[in-house]
Amino acid sequence: MLRLFLLGALMPLLAHAQHLDSLHLMVDAEAPANTPFTFRTFQEAATHFVDNTTVYIRPGVYWIDDPDDPTVKVGKNGREPFGLVVRCPRLIIVGMGKNPNDVVLASQRGQTQGAIGNFTMFDFWCDSLKVENLTMGNYCNVDLVYPLNPKYNRPKRSEAITQAHVGYIHGESLVAKRVRFISRLNLNPLNGARHSYYEDCHFECTDDALNGNAIYRHCDFDLYGQKPFWSTFGKGAMFIDCDFYVKGSNREMYFCKQGGPVAVIDCRYQAPSDSIYLGWTAYPQPWLRCYQQNFTLNGKPYQIGTRHPQNTIVLPDTVSLTSRDIPYLNISRHEAELRTGDTPLTLACSDSKPVKWRVTDYFEQYVTLMPIGRESVQVVPTNPSGKTVDFCVMATTPDGREAACHLTVHPRLLPAPAFLRQPTLQLKKGVAQLIYDLNLQDRCDESEITWLRDDIPVSVNKVQPLALAYPEYKLSAADNGHRLSALMTPKLHGSLTGDTLRVDAPKVIKGQKKTKHLETDFHDLPCQWQPQVLPGYWTVNGYKPADTAEYDWAFNSQKPMWEYKEGFNGAVGMGLLQAQRGARLMYTPLEKRYGDMHLTLQVDPTKTAGQERLLAMAFASSAPQNMPRLSTSI
Repeated sequence: MLRLFLLGALMPLLAHAQHLDSLHLMVDAEAPANTPFTFRTFQEAATHFVDNTTVYIRPGVYWIDDPDDPTVKVGKNGREPFGLVVRCPRLIIVGMGKNPNDVVLASQRGQTQGAIGNFTMFDFWCDSLKVENLTMGNYCNVDLVYPLNPKYNRPKRSEAITQAHVGYIHGESLVAKRVRFISRLNLNPLNGARHSYYEDCHFECTDDALNGNAIYRHCDFDLYGQKPFWSTFGKGAMFIDCDFYVKGSNREMYFCKQGGPVAVIDCRYQAPSDSIYLGWTAYPQPWLRCYQQNFTLNGKPYQIGTRHPQNTIVLPDTVSLTSRDIPYLNISRHEAELRTGDTPLTLACSDSKPVKWRVTDYFEQYVTLMPIGRESVQVVPTNPSGKTVDFCVMATTPDGREAACHLTVHPRLLPAPAFLRQPTLQLKKGVAQLIYDLNLQDRCDESEITWLRDDIPVSVNKVQPLALAYPEYKLSAADNGHRLSALMTPKLHGSLTGDTLRVDAPKVIKGQKKTKHLETDFHDLPCQWQPQVLPGYWTVNGYKPADTAEYDWAFNSQKPMWEYKEGFNGAVGMGLLQAQRGARLMYTPLEKRYGDMHLTLQVDPTKTAGQERLLAMAFASSAPQNMPRLSTSI
C-alpha cells in the first residue's frame, strides 16, 4: 500500500516556500492577482522557468489541457500531441498538500478521444527533474475524484480504454517521491530519463504502461492489465519492497510484453487466486535473466516464471542490494549465429568483477570456449553433426549475476547437392508429384519447390525440411485445362543452393471435380506480387486507400507483400503475416457469379495479449445458392 506521508516532512518545504523569488515560484489557483512570483496556472508559471527552478503548488486540480476544449489535438513533427512542453535544465515540482491526493495535475485526452495519436500531458526537456507529493493523472479512462472539494470531481471521458499518457522526460535523471501516477493504457509515468527513480509512489495502469528503465522503491501498483511493461531492454527495472495488486481476472500475469531484465526484491504480489501463473514475459528469449529475492504471492513464497526456469535467478539472502544497484550483467551479444569452420565469436562482459563462462549442459561438444582475460571469451563452433543446434553460453559473477548469449550453431557448409535421379513430374490420384533423388550426405532435404499453373505461381513448398518423401501438389478443379510445371532449387540443410530447374507435366490437367469449399492455412501461398484477377487464383497485390493520401507511405511490388513465418509480439506458431503496409490478398472462385458465401478466418493478434480468437463473417446475396464456401485458417 502507499506509505503515509506526515505533514511534518513538509514543514521545511512550507517554510522555504514563504520566501519566493525568481528561482522559487508558487502556483495557487486562488492567489490574488499580481502576487509576486505566484501564478494561478501551471502553464503560466512554466513560462518563467529558468535553470534550477523550484515550483510549489497549492492544493487544487490544475488542468494542463482544457478538458472542455472540443478541439481534436494533433501532434507535430511525427510526435504525439502534448498538453504542455516544458524546457528547464533543472526543475523541481512540489505539491504543498498534506498528501499526494491534494495537488492534481490533470488532462483528459487519449488516442481517438480528443486526440489523433497517444495524447501525452507533459513533455519535459530537463537534464534533471524531481517531482514530489502530488498526483499526475490522465483521466481519459479514469474518474477524477477529489476528496478535498467534490466540485472538482469529473467523470472519465470514455469507458473504452485507450492510449492516454502522463508524460515523457528527455534528460539525465528523474526522481519521483510520493507521486500518484494515474491513467490506464500506456501510462508513461515520465518515461525517458537515463536514470529514473521512484519512491513511495502509486501507479494505476494496464499494459505497456511503466517505465522500463527505472528503480521502484516502496511503491504500489494497481494492475488492470496483464503486462505493465512493454519492455525493459537495457539494464532493466528493479522493484524493492513494493506491492502489486491484480485488479482483473487474468489467469496469467507477466511483467513484460517484449521481455527484458527485471529484478523483484522483497516484494509482495496480491492476486484474486493462488492458482494464477506469474512470469517475466509470455514467450521469453532463452538468454533472458531476471532476479528475485524474498518474493511472495498472496503471502506465500513463489518463484516467478517456472515454465522457463532458466530465465530466473533466485538470489540468496546473503546478497545485499542497494536502491541504486540493479543486479544486471552486461554482455556484448544476446544472440549469435555461427557455422562450423567459419569465424569464431568473441563475447565480453563489461564488469568490475571476473566472470566465469560455461555452456548449457550436454552441448559442450558443439563449441570450444577459449577465455580471454578476466571478462571475455572466444567461442569456436565445432558442430560435429549434420544438424543445427541451439543452446546458450553463460557468464556468471561471484555475486550471483548471470548473462547469456543464445547461440545457433550450424554444421559445416556443404556444396550444392548433386542429383542421383533427375526430377520428373508425375500425375496420379489427384496429385502432382515431383520425383527426384539427391545425394543427401546425412543432411535434410531443404529444396524449394514452386508450382506453376500456366506460368503463374499457385503453390510453394515452404515447410522445411520437406516432410514428404517427394514434394506434392494437390490438384483441383482450378487446374482443369491448364498445364502444370514445377521450379526446383535443390538445397540441403547447411549447403549451398543449386541451379533452379524447371519440370513440366506430361499433359494438360483434366477431370478434377469441382468443390464449393476451400480451406488453407496459407503455408503454401506464393507471396510475391501477382496482380492478375483470374478464376481459381490468389491475387497478391497492394492497395493504398484514398483517405490515406495525406500520409507518406507506399509498398514495393518487387518484394513479397505477405510472408509465412513464426508469429511475434504475443502471436504463437506459424502463420501468414503482412510483410508490407497495404498488403492485399484476394481469391477468385471458378464460378462467374457469386453469392451466399461464408468466410471463417482464425487469427492470432499481435498488438494485444495474443490470445487465439475466431472471427467469423457471413456474406449473403440474392445470387444463386450454390456458390463456393471459403474457410481459411491462419
